[in-house]
Amino acid sequence: MHRRGLKIVITESHSGGCRQVATDLAEAGHTVLRCHEKPGAEPEEPCVAWAAGRGCPLLAPDIDVVVDVRANAGPRTEREQGAMCALVAGVPLVVCGPVDAHDGMLARADVLCREADVESACRTAFSPVGPTAHRVVTRAVSLALGGVTAPADVHVDLTVRESMVLADVTVGASPTATAFRRVRGAVRLALAPFTPTWPYTPVTLYHRMPTADRG
Repeated sequence: MHRRGLKIVITESHSGGCRQVATDLAEAGHTVLRCHEKPGAEPEEPCVAWAAGRGCPLLAPDIDVVVDVRANAGPRTEREQGAMCALVAGVPLVVCGPVDAHDGMLARADVLCREADVESACRTAFSPVGPTAHRVVTRAVSLALGGVTAPADVHVDLTVRESMVLADVTVGASPTATAFRRVRGAVRLALAPFTPTWPYTPVTLYHRMPTADRG
């Protein structure tokens, strides 16, 4: 669905470790921004957000994916703060390399991959039906229905048919016509970063038992 070049922020577990991956992604037509100004500098080099005249690249509104390149399955390092920032910001996260089985944070990445597969992993992570899109849409629906149904009662199913994203939303409380309009608008806006056809996304809203409305 999205075949344009992605805007990717890249970080690393060890100094200089993301060099080759950054080069490969740039050659594949993607825009690559770094969490650290000087690849290969000292491990204690602060992230670029602290550099004079710079700022955190994740503050840009159009970042598509964050890639964390890991040298080994050891514990997270200070240079991987960008991966944590991605999770907090709700930006799709790809971890390229081995992950410590006990590291629950990195295990929450949208995609874990090998270096050879990083470009396709970024495409998967940014998919309009991928894990991040599901989280973003589910949160948007929960906010739209605040006080109407419990967040735990919201279930979102996103699929693609003929290049169009379809959204099926199931909620615990019986939705009104007004609630349906709020949900439809929330779902479409939440999908805006992931698909150019977001204004036309068909949204179907279900109660736990019967079908409530369609649009």
